[in-house]
This record gives sequence, structure tokens and C-alpha cells, in this order.
Amino acid sequence: MLIFEEHFQDNCRNWVTRSGVDCSLEIKASHYSFDHKRTGDDIYWLSWNSCDFFYELSNFHISIVFEKVSGVDSFGYGFSWGLLDSSNFFEFIISGNGLYRIAQCKNGTFEYFTNWELCSSIQSGNTVNLLEVRRIEDNVEFYINSTLVETFATEQVMDVLGKSFGFVIHDQINIKVHSLIITGVEDEKETTNYNIDVKDSKPETRAAFIEHEAPVGDTLLKIITDLNELVGHSRTKQELFSLANFLKVQTERKQRGMKTVDTSLHLMLYGPPGTGKTTIARLVGRLYKQLGFLERGHVIETDRAGIIGGYIGQTALRVENAVQHALDGVLFIDEAHALVQEDTANDYGKEALQVLLKRMEDQRARFAVVVAGYPSEMEKFIESNPGLKSRINRLFYIDHYMPNELLSIFKKFCIDNGYSIDLSACIVLQRTFEIAYNQRSNNFGNGRFVRTIFERSIEQQANRIVSNLEELDDKEICIITGEDLRFTHQFN
Repeated sequence: MLIFEEHFQDNCRNWVTRSGVDCSLEIKASHYSFDHKRTGDDIYWLSWNSCDFFYELSNFHISIVFEKVSGVDSFGYGFSWGLLDSSNFFEFIISGNGLYRIAQCKNGTFEYFTNWELCSSIQSGNTVNLLEVRRIEDNVEFYINSTLVETFATEQVMDVLGKSFGFVIHDQINIKVHSLIITGVEDEKETTNYNIDVKDSKPETRAAFIEHEAPVGDTLLKIITDLNELVGHSRTKQELFSLANFLKVQTERKQRGMKTVDTSLHLMLYGPPGTGKTTIARLVGRLYKQLGFLERGHVIETDRAGIIGGYIGQTALRVENAVQHALDGVLFIDEAHALVQEDTANDYGKEALQVLLKRMEDQRARFAVVVAGYPSEMEKFIESNPGLKSRINRLFYIDHYMPNELLSIFKKFCIDNGYSIDLSACIVLQRTFEIAYNQRSNNFGNGRFVRTIFERSIEQQANRIVSNLEELDDKEICIITGEDLRFTHQFN
């Protein structure tokens, strides 16, 4: 159930706006600009709104995306709730130097639940941070950039005097509030239904993806057969077989009532382009389904463009949408390293990662995230966030195809499309693939390179035979010869 959703496209909810020597508050370009201009240890400024009933719900979730623009790093800014007036409220704030505080202001006096604790998850300085407050029955959890930092009894931090909520700044700081979303659910399972219903109703907050269903009548034997039939990838195959054996034993132990190891299904595929990472991700989904770890085993395939929105709050909703569609299956993010762009301090990809990491933990039993990309970029990606390293501990390297493997792929394209090759074509192709492999760069296309040559070859073959097409038998109309591959000298 959506209680409150604000992306500051306009000011239909009548947030305070003003411009003065002490403070300026404005709705600007899809954010709420909050500039506190005074300085001093005991000086703060609040801006708030209200909602009648969410404090009474047994479960609710609050998510706020802040961006510190300028100002001091030694004091805080953040979210306030249970607000009666400027002397009575609760606050969850962070500072530019990596500290956080959870406190209550009661009749103008602060009482601290947590007083300026250091948190490595805070993005220090002038940058974007995601704060979350989640009530689950008798406990309230506090998250910073998807990392749980504190848990308190509900009666401590929800014994509210007022119904309002909003933002607070201590000392001289300028922030942007990009989004504020409050959802309420009767139990945790209903969160899924909320996300699909609400987000699918808005095209701008839907993720863009391709969905691959597991085959009907699939079996573990069929998956192993398909895996063995993949060209190359001997190392990856062995690692997947090892993973399958481990999961199979864990399933058996569970069925016998024995202890099992808490297993993360998330993994990373890294290697050069055109090496079949998407194909392997689909096999992983099927494997997890047949071993009883995922109910559907389908694959939701997306990339940066599919989950990054036009503004920060929109990005969070698109990631949520992708996750909800991937539940009971696999969320495959191709070229995932594009989510972390070194040259952009406040890139929306960081928010996407923060939301994704939270869901990878919350829903770890219901879906698997498979990230893929190029080797050097993915190494930087996995090191960019401690949460990634802790959640993705299986890394599968997929190497370049060897020349004979590239030839096997070409032959497979022929079989799949009703063509064949003669000896002269084999000789040309073998030489072409050996030269291409020896001269390869990090961007060598592997399977994509083979597909390009195959498509060019059948085009050239058509040019060769079209003039006497009616005189040819079935074999002659399907054969690719060395003559049809003369163009390959362009790749040498």
C-alpha cells in the first residue's frame, strides 16, 4: 500500500517554500532544495508535511534520497518523524564526515539513541545518500545506503507526539531531497504485490527488460546436456557442475531435516564480449529451479539503461520493478559495471546499486542476481561497494574462444540455419579465426564476430547462386564455400 510518494515534480503537497537570510526552501527541477544559512551548535531548521495514519501500522517502510550540495561536514541533515512542532520530533541524520545520529527532541531538549556513530556506508562529503526507516512489528530498523545500522524497539522510537514528518538540518548546510516514499504493508509478503501493482501503473517507473522463461518440461538432465553442448567454457562448466553438486547436497540435507549452509545464489560472470554470458545466466536460472531453490527459474535480462531513471527517485522505483518481476527467478544485469561511473560523483547508478543491494539481502531466498561484464571493469565494480563483495561471492571467469572453438560456433550457426560448409570454407575460416584470435584486443567480439562472418557469408553465397537458382539441388543451395568467404581478408 502506497502511503506517500514525493518526487517534487511540483508543489501539490504544499511544502514550505521561502527565501530569507536564515533559510531558503524551493521546489526545483525534481527536487526540494533546502538551504540552511545559519550556523551554531544548537541551531537547526525543519520543514515538514503530514499523513494521518502510517505510524499506527505494524509494518511500514520509509525511503528518502538526499544529496548534500554544500556546507559544513561536521553537523547533520536527514529525516524527522513524529513531529508535533519545532521542539518535539524524532530525527535520523547523517553528516558529511561519515557519522550518523538517531535522537528525539522533546520540549527542545535532545535525547540520543545513537550519538554520532561512524558508518563506513555513508558517502562522505557532497554526494548522494539513501536513508531508510523500516518498522517490522515490534522493531524499527534504520538503514544507510542499504546497510542496517541500528534496530530499536518500536515503543522507543515510535512513541510520537505528532503526525508530521519531514527534513531537518543542523548548522549551515545546503541539501537536495530527491524523493520520499512511504509504504505500508500488513506483512512482509505483501510488499511484492504493492511494488508490482503500483509501479506497473506508471510507464516512467517500469524497468526495461527481456524475460526468458525456463523451458516447459525441463529437467536437471536436460540442463546438464545443454551445458555440456556449449562450445568451450570448460572451466566455467566445471565450476557450475561443482555449484550444482553443492546445491543438490544441501537440498538433500534439508529434506532429511539436517543442518544446511545458508547459501547465496548471487554470482558474477566476467569475460570478454560475445562469450555467452547471457546463455549461461539462463542456464543458471533453470538450474536453480530444478534444484528447488527458485520456483520459476525465469530470467529478467536488463542493463543500465533498463533500470536508470531520469531522476533519482525514479531510479529506485525502476530497480524495485525489475526485482519484483525477477522474484522466484534470476535478475541478470548485463554490463553491470556501467552502473558505477567514476567520472560522475552523483550518478544515478549509485542509487540503483543501493536499492539492489538491499533487495539482494531482503529477498535472497526468492531471487538471484547475476551481474556480468568485461574483466577489468567488473573487478572495479565488485570492489566499488563492500556490500557487493559480501553478497556476490561466486565469480565465474569466461575466457576468449580458441580458434577451433570459433570454427565450431560457425558450424553450429550453419546447422541451426540449414547450411553446411565444404573443405575450402573450413580452410578459410580456420585461418581467419587463428589470425583474429592472435590479434585480438579486449574488445574482440568472439561469438559476435563469428555471427557477423556467418551473416556476411550467406549473403555472399546468395549473390553467387542467385543467377542459376532453379538449376541447383538442395545440397548446392545450402553449401557455403571458400568463395563465399573472400571478404574475410578484411578482418586479417
